[in-house]
Amino acid sequence: MDESILLFNLKLDCISRTSRLNESIIENLLAQLNRHRDGDTDVYWLTVARINELALLCAGTYADNCEFRLVGDLLLNPRRVLIHVRGSLRPVTKIRHRGLTEQFRHVADSPLEVIEWLKRETLQEIKEEALLPSLYGLLSSSGRMEKRYLDSVTERKTRIAALSGFLASSGFEDGADIHRWMKNAGPADRRMVDSMLCRFDCGIFFEMGEDIRRMAGSYSEGSRFLSGAMVPGDPGRVPDGLWDKERRVSG
Repeated sequence: MDESILLFNLKLDCISRTSRLNESIIENLLAQLNRHRDGDTDVYWLTVARINELALLCAGTYADNCEFRLVGDLLLNPRRVLIHVRGSLRPVTKIRHRGLTEQFRHVADSPLEVIEWLKRETLQEIKEEALLPSLYGLLSSSGRMEKRYLDSVTERKTRIAALSGFLASSGFEDGADIHRWMKNAGPADRRMVDSMLCRFDCGIFFEMGEDIRRMAGSYSEGSRFLSGAMVPGDPGRVPDGLWDKERRVSG
């Protein structure tokens, strides 16, 4: 096994223990991993999954603190979109977080005319999806990941989106706003909001890291996160209880 990927996983361990996680750091980690990719190996795909876990942790923390735009960047907002203009050889890169009517306001006298021009003269091409759907696409198309792990990723992304929608529609502006509200709310309301918060931990992330270290010493070792993983005493089946770790830590 390439030792560089083991060192890279040690770097992931260190990064997970800081509060520095953001979209740019996670993108850079994925780019660094791909620079020394050593074939289509289980260890490589577990490492991609660990980066995915960091992205989920980051998005969940953003959602818990009402950082709605940052949640949207990880979950929905494409990282790179090209606008192809009729008659032009070179596409225009869409400015992220800026509406097309604003970016192309120079082409017409009114917003409505700009919209009509965009419909008539342009085509949009998504070159880079938002980070979480991009990572999910990599993992799901690899054929290496256990379906129940992929389902857990979808469940957590859904939880992040649902929490963000609820907090935004309820008028919460930041984490301190939630904390103040929780202090004054009744028990039933507190339990309801508390049950919706993500509060993801690094349990799966570190378990994957342990699997990688074991696999470095013995190619016979597997991981419950990989398709076809065996569980001692019950070949071919992953007991339901093993998946409880991916839930959240209760408040």
